[in-house]
Amino acid sequence: MSLKKQAARGGFWISLTTTGTSVIDFFVFAYLARILSLEDFGLVAFCMIFIEFVNIAINSGVNQNIVQRKVWDPNYASSTLVYVVSLAILGSMGLILVGSPIAYYTYSHEAAYVLMSLAPITILISMQVVFNGKLVREFKNKQMGVVRFITSLVSATLIIALAELDYGLWSLVIGRLFSAGLELLLMSYIANFKPKLYFNKEDRKELREFCLPLLGSALLASLNKKASILFTGLVLGPAKFALLNAAKRGETMINQITMTSINSMVVPSFSRAKKGANVGDLYIKLVVITATLVIPIFMGLAAISDPLVTVLFGDKFSESAEFMAISAFAMFTSIIGWFFPTLLVSQGKTGDAFKLNIINIVTNLIIVAATIWFGIKIMLISIVIGGFLIMPLRFKVVAKHVPINIKKLILSLIPSYFSALAMFAIVISSKRFLSELIPYDILLLISLIILGFVSYLAINFIFFNRHTLSQVTEIKEMFGKH
Repeated sequence: MSLKKQAARGGFWISLTTTGTSVIDFFVFAYLARILSLEDFGLVAFCMIFIEFVNIAINSGVNQNIVQRKVWDPNYASSTLVYVVSLAILGSMGLILVGSPIAYYTYSHEAAYVLMSLAPITILISMQVVFNGKLVREFKNKQMGVVRFITSLVSATLIIALAELDYGLWSLVIGRLFSAGLELLLMSYIANFKPKLYFNKEDRKELREFCLPLLGSALLASLNKKASILFTGLVLGPAKFALLNAAKRGETMINQITMTSINSMVVPSFSRAKKGANVGDLYIKLVVITATLVIPIFMGLAAISDPLVTVLFGDKFSESAEFMAISAFAMFTSIIGWFFPTLLVSQGKTGDAFKLNIINIVTNLIIVAATIWFGIKIMLISIVIGGFLIMPLRFKVVAKHVPINIKKLILSLIPSYFSALAMFAIVISSKRFLSELIPYDILLLISLIILGFVSYLAINFIFFNRHTLSQVTEIKEMFGKH
């Protein structure tokens, strides 16, 4: 099998299994949201943010370094594993000896115990990195995906069973630890690699030189995604954190299934564009196709947020519905700039790609830090407005290397944006009428989804028939078997 086919098949399996694990994780999240208190639910999720940051700080770039080496060297792999696990042990001890006392005296006693219990996850995750790198370089994406799906399914069963036995928030803590341990065992088995206790100081130098530049980008990207919920937890407490976290959960799952999949399959083509090709026009085409597929999903999410939250999370999370609806409108600008960094990287402009990330994170942090004191609603509205205000600056950075016809882009996006907003208005106005006719939330939800789907298609074909047929053709070519 050719390298191209191996990569394509690997990308397909990663996308497929990611969808499966995302759906499982989402339903476990919804189940726990129903049976745990807001405080308990938010507390564990809030502590997990700090575990994730430590994992990023330790493991960023290590996997890529294993993959990019021309020859697999068992001694180098063992040396890498010893180095990374050593850092993970230090990170875990830092969480226990420094993070937990801080949490104990500034947040809550229970937060300290939860953080201490979750700390070993950093060691278990670090032990997976070398095995993952070996599997990726051998294009065993299918096996990796299956392992992650099985791990997610088994740990989900364990979490639900423990929750039913009244373990409360500790069901989630135990489930997280079990998931990390099981995935390590399965990954090490299929990787067919037995590391030894070996360390070479020269390998440490190579790892630092390769991984440090990637570490900054990874931390910035993670902080950018987590800024709003992190500040919410720090300023407003675990209950408000749980409400916002629930509101963001649907958005995260949709992004993993749609945007991440599109990114992995389409964006790499920029670097292989034929000489003389108009990369700016290719980018416009990508954004328009993405908007056609994704914008109606988010506008539909905004329109049905209240019955959706009630059905999935229960009445105690009803406040999350408004947060979910507001957040959905941020996608109007997010879709336009989602692939900007990748576009610049594909053109070899990594410096400006990093500058874009800096602009995004600094802007986001300033907005969040300044507005969270006025409540979550004000903060989310400010984030949406900030996305529109900062867009000209982002275009300016990209335009230095890839000229994009902004007028053409806006005109090309009008059909999908208009149709999605019109669909939103139809569903919102119909919801009041249908809620009186349909007393059950689940039936109301299904009816609204069908109404949104039909109305979006109808508006597109009635008002933008030529554009819609063109997009259908593009999508067929993108995902077709040729």
